[in-house]
Amino acid sequence: MATKQTERAAPAKDDAVPAPAGFTPPRWLGILLIVTGAAGLTAALTLSIERIHLLQFPDEGLGCDISPFVSCSGAMESWQGSLLGFPNPFIGLMAFPIVIVMGVLALALVRMPRWVWSTFTVGVLGGLAFALWLWQQSVFELGLVCPWCFLVYMAMSAMAPTFVTWSIGSGAMVAPAGLRAFAARWGEWSWVLSIVLALVVVLVIVVRLPDIPRYLLLGY
Repeated sequence: MATKQTERAAPAKDDAVPAPAGFTPPRWLGILLIVTGAAGLTAALTLSIERIHLLQFPDEGLGCDISPFVSCSGAMESWQGSLLGFPNPFIGLMAFPIVIVMGVLALALVRMPRWVWSTFTVGVLGGLAFALWLWQQSVFELGLVCPWCFLVYMAMSAMAPTFVTWSIGSGAMVAPAGLRAFAARWGEWSWVLSIVLALVVVLVIVVRLPDIPRYLLLGY
């Protein structure tokens, strides 16, 4: 009799097993993090090498100095190019590998606690804000565009809206209930935000610095 009772109680015990703790993004979002992180890291590494070359050979031009309006050295030698006292690309060398690692973990469906995703989401938002500030300073204050910086703008535009929307909508990021419900409902359209943000970046450059498209299209 006791044996039968034990056998009957076993399913209840199995049903009580809690679900795995933590969150993991869908695999396509992991791929997005890897691709955009690799793009940002490529830009940061190239700019870091160019910055060191410029320090060693200040009289030589850089390969990305295409015109007075499309220039890496012009951005590097400004105070905005070393906001924290060292070249901004060094920040990218530290930050973008983290993005790639998080993308790999997401691709492997590794579940991580809320505090990890919340911290990473804050970092992504901070990276987007920093990139947009540099874009604004470059276009409106310096009057030029750095090609590799532009790649970072595009990478952050593709990454941030989509990832942050998932993070908030899934509950991986601590947020008010109303905001979480809104993000969960409209999360599948987050790619539209990325496209709109990228278009705004490009259109402002074209309107504010018309010499850039003319030079790229006509060569003068």
